[in-house]
Amino acid sequence: MVELDILMIEDDELLRKSIHDKLSKKGHKVRACESLVEARGLLNKNTFDLCLLDMRLPDGNGIEFLGAEKKKTADTEFVIMTAFADVNSAIAAIRNGAYDYLPKPFEDEQLQKIVRNVAKEVELRQRVKTLSRLSVGSHDDVWHFDNMIGTEALRQTFETAQRIAKAPDTTVLIMGESGTGKGMLAQAIHRLSPRADKPFVDINCSAIPGQLMESEIFGYERGAFTDAKNRKPGLLEVANEGTVFLDEIGDMDLNLQGKLLKVIEDKSFRRLGGASVTTVDVRIVAATNRNLKERVKEGKFREDLYYRLSVIPITMPPLREHRKSIQPLALYYLSFLNRQIGRDMKGYTDQALQAMDAYSWPGNVRELRNTVERGVLLSQGELIDVADLSLPGASEDEGGDSGAMEPMSLADCEKKLIKTVLESVDGNKNKAAEILKIHRTTLYKKIEEYGLGK
Repeated sequence: MVELDILMIEDDELLRKSIHDKLSKKGHKVRACESLVEARGLLNKNTFDLCLLDMRLPDGNGIEFLGAEKKKTADTEFVIMTAFADVNSAIAAIRNGAYDYLPKPFEDEQLQKIVRNVAKEVELRQRVKTLSRLSVGSHDDVWHFDNMIGTEALRQTFETAQRIAKAPDTTVLIMGESGTGKGMLAQAIHRLSPRADKPFVDINCSAIPGQLMESEIFGYERGAFTDAKNRKPGLLEVANEGTVFLDEIGDMDLNLQGKLLKVIEDKSFRRLGGASVTTVDVRIVAATNRNLKERVKEGKFREDLYYRLSVIPITMPPLREHRKSIQPLALYYLSFLNRQIGRDMKGYTDQALQAMDAYSWPGNVRELRNTVERGVLLSQGELIDVADLSLPGASEDEGGDSGAMEPMSLADCEKKLIKTVLESVDGNKNKAAEILKIHRTTLYKKIEEYGLGK
């Protein structure tokens, strides 16, 4: 189920906390307030999928508020909650654009059912939007494909992927360095294909040893080996009617390559220890950062499998070959991470942008995203500066107040940010949670995890 951004406007503190905790446990991001004035400010600055709105509030009428706000926020669904339920108010709520009407007191399942229904609406809306996402943007010729963006250098890649998406049985081979977005492209092809409502199963061929990989992919019958106590279906069966993404296909065991070839050609296989043939309907999308032609010459990759996989080859270029994409990607990830982390960063300093443009990005788009996340976590101002990015080689001369910081993990960045905020509020956890825009319970868990309470 889609995780929703939810705004709750309720002046009853106990009910507000109860709903907040229940919805948060389901994975939704919930912002709560107790007045219409505060709610207007939040709606003006943020985008919400669902607004749970009390009908009678200290500073106004919820239905009147709904009528005014619904005109400005068409994609936000409003649900009226009230202890003063009657037919007239229900009709008024629906006429003003309410998605549903929830009389108090209500059972948790009543609320959860409405939330699930809204989640389905949001998911459908997102699906409709993605069907027409391949287009030249209105600014700096930025191209969009599903949730991927890039400049002119990626135009042909995106157009090819869009055509492939419409052909649900075509095998695809995606090539490119680590971190270029091969997995994202595979998911985009799946989401925009007729198989979109079926499973997408991601298998990393370099992460699991050969024999174990075979049992994971094809499954096994009871007694096939010592620990096979029960029959287990493989990932190919799990993905039936959907898409199987074989990442790092160049590292797959040679014996397994032969069995995979049979699956691609016949759509059938046998489980380990089994005699009967299992048939599946899956699309195979493979990816590699290796030169498969060289692997074939070295005898480490089957030539027949290589040609069968590369019916439609796509290459994801390294970021250094489409540098004009750096700033659009940095802005895109900033917007995304602001929403995910709960910050309101306005952008980057000129020096930070210059440092990003000058950097070689050996880790490609993945490294760029991680760098932006580090900046969002560490920055103390409204703009991310060079020091916040911790780019190797970035120094005072390129802008910022200090020299380059030592590279650190995202966990270390998060620990440093939480420690800094706690120190700034003299250890007041409620204030710290408010500044960090996370729930108090989440903050307590992070303090314990990082040993900051000692």
